[in-house]
Amino acid sequence: MAATEEDKKNEVVTTPKKKFVEGLTFLRGVAALCVCLYHFTGGALPKIRDPRIEMFFSNGWLGVDIFFVLSGFIIPYSLLGKQHGINGFLAYMKKRVVRINPPAYVALALVLMQGFFIDYIIAHKVVYTAGVSWGQILNNILFTVPFSKYKWVLGIFWTLAIEFQFYIIIGLIFRNLFEDFNVYKFVIIFTLLNIIQYLPFQSNENFFRFSLFFALGGTALLYYIKKINIIEYFILLLIFSTIAYFQLSFYMALTGFVSAIVISFARFKHPAFDFLGKISYSFYLLHVLIGTTCEYFLIKIVDPTSLVNKILILALCLLFAILGSYVFYLVIEKKFIALANSVGVRKNT
Repeated sequence: MAATEEDKKNEVVTTPKKKFVEGLTFLRGVAALCVCLYHFTGGALPKIRDPRIEMFFSNGWLGVDIFFVLSGFIIPYSLLGKQHGINGFLAYMKKRVVRINPPAYVALALVLMQGFFIDYIIAHKVVYTAGVSWGQILNNILFTVPFSKYKWVLGIFWTLAIEFQFYIIIGLIFRNLFEDFNVYKFVIIFTLLNIIQYLPFQSNENFFRFSLFFALGGTALLYYIKKINIIEYFILLLIFSTIAYFQLSFYMALTGFVSAIVISFARFKHPAFDFLGKISYSFYLLHVLIGTTCEYFLIKIVDPTSLVNKILILALCLLFAILGSYVFYLVIEKKFIALANSVGVRKNT
């Protein structure tokens, strides 16, 4: 996922400290909450699913696209001023792997434990872990499921796979896109990356299909560091958003466009959303695991037949998901943020 405020605070590389961009944490919080409520009301909590609730959050999946735009801004922003090039690629990737992978692997282990507990202790019927194999687990660990015959164990991993593909690509071509910037080259490179999606991939869960969101985030960065003026900025936004409209959907294109605008011009700040933004990665990883566990116990206490009770259970599941994610953030994620920030990015000479 995109870097958090904590990532930047703890950064110890020998380059001048970058100014924290107000509003990014708020936007991460909004995106995380949208995705969570979409899952909770759309089927992850089947006992309280109700179309009267679901209709309010049916587009919450668009929060994923917000995350992609944020990454398109923050990841290259983190490399600016570090003279990043091919020689520094491995150090850069090591930093991203240390930051992202260990918390994801802990979450994966917890989900597998939940599945085995349900199948062998509660239900005594193998459903959730049916077909789980070492090959499937390995491909989940490597985020290579879209290029294999296997399925995700933890569903949200598909977005982490796309993020990692972006990390690799931006790590290789960052200098061409941002340091040696040319507006025509920027458009051509992202257009070519976008066209690659039409190759016969086994799955459409790849960076190339969603590359325009990262391009929109990159455009917001170019405007922020004054590489382009306001006219060029809106032209680029319109180009990428228009292509997204024809390739993906109106709502996805609009989400990407508005997200870039918010990054560039809005400096929203609210304690609740800033808190969610800070723990958004942990929240993103664990919300379904915690929510489903809470639903199992809550429906034994609260009758889930009435709308009021369904809303109450939903609110409690959300609350426990946030609290559990905060604990996970403190115990697991925060340690790897610090460890990742101790990994210096090598400078080229």
